[in-house]
Amino acid sequence: MRKANQYVIIGCSLVALCSCVKSSDKSAAENGQSLATASNLSRERVGSDYQRAALTNVELGLGYLSQGQVARAKTKLTHAIKLAPKSAETHSAMAYFLEMVSDFKEAEREHKKAVSLRLSNGAVYNNYGAFLCRRNRYKEADQAFHQALEDKDYARTAEVYENAGLCAIKSTDLDAAASYLATAIQRDPNRGTAILELVALDLKQEKFNHAKALLAQYKNVAQPSARSLWLGIQLAKASNDENAMASQALLLKNLFEDSPEYQLYLESEKNNS
Repeated sequence: MRKANQYVIIGCSLVALCSCVKSSDKSAAENGQSLATASNLSRERVGSDYQRAALTNVELGLGYLSQGQVARAKTKLTHAIKLAPKSAETHSAMAYFLEMVSDFKEAEREHKKAVSLRLSNGAVYNNYGAFLCRRNRYKEADQAFHQALEDKDYARTAEVYENAGLCAIKSTDLDAAASYLATAIQRDPNRGTAILELVALDLKQEKFNHAKALLAQYKNVAQPSARSLWLGIQLAKASNDENAMASQALLLKNLFEDSPEYQLYLESEKNNS
């Protein structure tokens, strides 16, 4: 239903624009104004409609992809690029699709196309950085994240710092990871993933007080997860807090018995017995 409605709206808009162009041209001629100016304005309005239609197709395509409907996803994303071939967003979405179907060479080509179209687009560089990190190209990924931060109009800088931190963890640059994650949390205290990853780093470096404060912060912004409980168990054990360890182990069993974290807990208990 949504798709049908969107195309009806686009069709009506294009018909209306055709009428507006004729009226505007006549008025411009009568007033001695430039016909080229009226023509440019009409093209901009048509382009805006195609851009909106393209982004709708992007949304639908990514939705199909998340449902495993690969063919329908590709159709929508391909149509989005046809509608707006100079849109960085359409090429960035296609890049993600191609990566998900393991066409990494074409995925990178689409990312580079997106970057070339919007050199100051934080979202595009953030996406490209995440792709490069998943390809284990950590230095290039870090450069892309820094490019994303150069876009002063991009609001989701906390996400960029979190992605940079997660990538630094993969590259085993733990100092950089801690710095990035701390900045992500400063900019958005609700970023649960960044909080937990920084807790894990604190545990490795035996910064138990800081880890405890972060876990308390996590409890204020998110529901318990298998990872948060497992980290809490490790922190309680390191702090010799048997009551806290027992209570979180019970929660882990009751809420996430099938999780890998619960299996790690069982293994640790077995090794300690």
